[in-house]
Amino acid sequence: MARELTPNRWNWSQKDGKWVFIKLNENGGRECYYQMEPPKEFEELTYKIKILNEKLIVCNDPDENDRIFNEMMKISKRMQQMGAND
Repeated sequence: MARELTPNRWNWSQKDGKWVFIKLNENGGRECYYQMEPPKEFEELTYKIKILNEKLIVCNDPDENDRIFNEMMKISKRMQQMGAND
């Protein structure tokens, strides 16, 4: 069962095979904007997570490990909230 797409942020629609932004209008209706390519911010944040993950793999210091992990979590949360202007 697929999850419901969230309004006011970018979502990946597995059904459509596209990225979709659902905007709620003043009447409560939905306006959908589609694009094939991922949003630019998604690509940038994915790259940042990749770099941090590589650092995490080789890191031996527990404090530094924790700092890197927490930074990855912040980026992950940001990815989940990407808006239309991002």
